[in-house]
Amino acid sequence: MGRRFGADDSVGLRLNAVRRDGDTGVAREHREPGLLTLGVDYAGRDVRLSADVGHQDHKLNGARPSVTVAADVALPAAHGNWAQAWTRSNERDTFGTARGEIDLAREVVAWAAFGARAGEESNVLAAPSVSAPNGAAGMYRVDSARTGESGVRGKLRTGAVGHSLSASASAYRQQSRNAYAFSDFGGFASNIHAPVDVAAPAADFFAAGKLNNLPPTAKTVLSSYAVADTLAFARDTILLTPGARHQHIQADSYDYDSGAALSRYSESKNTPMAGLVYKPARGVSLYANYIEGLQQGPVASGTNIDNIGQAFAPYVSRQKEIGVKYDGGAFGASAALFRTTPPSASVRERHFGVFGEQRNQGLELTVFGAPARGLRALGGLTLLDATQRVSADGLKQGKDAIGVPRAQMNIGVAWDVPGARGLTPTARGLCTGAQFADGANRQELPSWSRLDLGASRRPVAPAARHRHTAT
Repeated sequence: MGRRFGADDSVGLRLNAVRRDGDTGVAREHREPGLLTLGVDYAGRDVRLSADVGHQDHKLNGARPSVTVAADVALPAAHGNWAQAWTRSNERDTFGTARGEIDLAREVVAWAAFGARAGEESNVLAAPSVSAPNGAAGMYRVDSARTGESGVRGKLRTGAVGHSLSASASAYRQQSRNAYAFSDFGGFASNIHAPVDVAAPAADFFAAGKLNNLPPTAKTVLSSYAVADTLAFARDTILLTPGARHQHIQADSYDYDSGAALSRYSESKNTPMAGLVYKPARGVSLYANYIEGLQQGPVASGTNIDNIGQAFAPYVSRQKEIGVKYDGGAFGASAALFRTTPPSASVRERHFGVFGEQRNQGLELTVFGAPARGLRALGGLTLLDATQRVSADGLKQGKDAIGVPRAQMNIGVAWDVPGARGLTPTARGLCTGAQFADGANRQELPSWSRLDLGASRRPVAPAARHRHTAT
């Protein structure tokens, strides 16, 4: 529900409530999501303010878990649900945001924003292994995060050159509290094709932290300062954007039981960015960009490692992209070539570490708009080559990265039926290519496709508006 009040409808109020309860498309899997949000905004002559608060709750029972497959064992088909009846996952999040803008001059705007979130998650899981027994685990997580940003942007001209200047600062802080407990790793025998229901085993064999008194396990503090100037030449047909950013990352990890510091990294970096756009014709843009950024390193996780919880040093990511965009108003399309080289983490001799490097490069195509009256479409195709350039054991260079399909395609279509006011059939197609489940590329997940069909009806009554949907 939403409504505007005051002079010139300057004040707006919005309330959204969602509640769902029922089975999913997976047998014996039950989901109960809920969401409640409240928003308010003010739009004055020179000042714009907005604030939103919300709470969401998501309960999931009998969720089909992921499967660990032993080396050189063929991957099983994903049919049915092998989850134990007592497995569950409960998540709760409370969040809020506030934002304000003020016009300092005709072409100068300053803004500030703040957000906060507090979340908790509890799980009771049973993760099966093919050619190995099951095991049960209980986990509990609580985290809180605060973020803020401020900045100013403006426009000016120096002779025949236009400038769009911006300067901004941002900060982010998150603290996590975690604990977990596993049952005896001997587990219980079962079969994912013919699951055996058993009583929940006691999760008292391998534990870290206290599930009823969560200790701090990680803290992350990020800050960034950035400046950029978009220069416009030749009647705005050529746009050149140089920019720079100073980033700082501080990451701390703590022992789950004693609370003692395990690792700490505090690192800063000045990173560049540059972009170039050329508009040879109306609605057509050719572009190229390059950007670097300081990224937080991974945190050691898993059940068969000796350095769980260790935080690794930040690293500098680099991305290059070139592309073309067409926007004809009613219809548009784009094509882009990109390349990144992030580091990759793995486990070697029970030690989690950053031992390798991965190269991701590919082509991304998108289409959007209304190619015909009453017909709307949005879709994309991604062709991705994700290759292990350096591997932990030195034997996997040149092989595909784990869990990255070479092709993905999604497309959605909506059609307003002529002569049937308010009736809109919809269709969405998804196709994901094959991908490997191991670094040696001996275990391959097959490609899969899905087609969703639906319709919506929007009858208009004199005193009320209604919307009905079916899928």
